[in-house]
Amino acid sequence: MQVQWYPGHMTKTRRQLEDRLGQVQIVIDVLDARAPAASSNPDLQQLVSGKKVLHVLNKADLADPQITAQWIRYFAERDEAAIPYSVPHDKAKLLKEEIVHISEPLLVRYEEKGVRKILRGLVAGVPNVGKSAILNRLLGTRRMEEGNRPGVTRSLQWAKIDPYLEILDSPGLLWPKFEDEKVGAVLALLGSVRREILDEEELACYLIRLLKGTDPDALTGRYGITDLEGEPYEILEAISRRRGFLLRGGDADTERGARTLLDEFRSGKLGRVSLEKPPR
Repeated sequence: MQVQWYPGHMTKTRRQLEDRLGQVQIVIDVLDARAPAASSNPDLQQLVSGKKVLHVLNKADLADPQITAQWIRYFAERDEAAIPYSVPHDKAKLLKEEIVHISEPLLVRYEEKGVRKILRGLVAGVPNVGKSAILNRLLGTRRMEEGNRPGVTRSLQWAKIDPYLEILDSPGLLWPKFEDEKVGAVLALLGSVRREILDEEELACYLIRLLKGTDPDALTGRYGITDLEGEPYEILEAISRRRGFLLRGGDADTERGARTLLDEFRSGKLGRVSLEKPPR
């Protein structure tokens, strides 16, 4: 399925980021643990080249822990710092320790020069990946607006974590064109694209097709469906009927069924499901 979303404010955000990058020494690159590759913005990786980067695989409580461990090893093999993280379950101390760890060479350099410089970082990532929630965790207060939808943060904001650490929050940033249709579909599944522009039935069928191959128990366990041999739309009809979503005349209300399936995947009600494994 084809998904495109690059509103005008993202062009403005990219320009603002370019202007501010000279002020930051470290980048907290927030990825969705369920799909670290699809949620990695190639434009951002290019912009922050040369900076100290910490990949935070957020929403790890929603992802398959074994696959997340594979991703952490994948980054380690490439000499890239990465940690799994869950805002509702993990402490801010874990994040701060990793930030200090990747900043150590910079701090040593400042110490050698006899200066105590404020370290400045940037929290960045695609929409709805949890950047503001992570920053609020570091702050210990809900200062930055959060929301389980893309486009909540619309401007760049500095936040003082402690006397020697400041972090810049940034709006979610996509790139102008998804060369791989699968990337666009996975980002749509993660909620990084506004649902108003999506065909939710088509997207739900895409999810069913994925889960049939990688995690069929997520469907059978949640919806009590024993037969997954049919086409994705037929399975969506069966899910809708199991939930009692019927139109006048007895036809399955697949629109409501699709919306429910997508919401239950995003909230973790289908279990801990990962959409990607690291490349071999």
